[in-house]
Amino acid sequence: MLRMGARVLAAGAVCLGLLASGGGIAAAGTPGAGALAASCTGTVRITAFAFNPARVLPGQSSAAVLTLKNCTSVSQTVSETWYGRFSGAGTGIPAGCPAVDPFPRSVTLAPLARATTSTTYTVPAGCTATQLAVTVSITGPTITTPLQQTAVLRIG
Repeated sequence: MLRMGARVLAAGAVCLGLLASGGGIAAAGTPGAGALAASCTGTVRITAFAFNPARVLPGQSSAAVLTLKNCTSVSQTVSETWYGRFSGAGTGIPAGCPAVDPFPRSVTLAPLARATTSTTYTVPAGCTATQLAVTVSITGPTITTPLQQTAVLRIG
């Protein structure tokens, strides 16, 4: 089965309808306002989104790690929605692989700070997919156009 989940500031796991494991949110310290503001545009920015490790075998897990940056001097609360899809050589979901339900969560970013969230995905032992693509969509009251980025986990 696919395993995914979240943990908010080590406050405990939030389990989904699938099996849940690891994941979390960590706020980085507020860097000097000048350095952050100079490298930031808009209100919130995705600075990184990738799997760690980037490649697994069926039966193994990997964490999709997202880093956001608040480009403003006020707290920002945003919604993250994570969408995943296993794929392979053919069309549709490959044999032995589950459908991945959307996974929403809310994140509050301190003024001029970064926050990292992660979700752990386990590839079922019988899954014949060659990759899992996870797209995250970030929305919020101050974000005029949703931010989106995709991370790809290689399988095999």
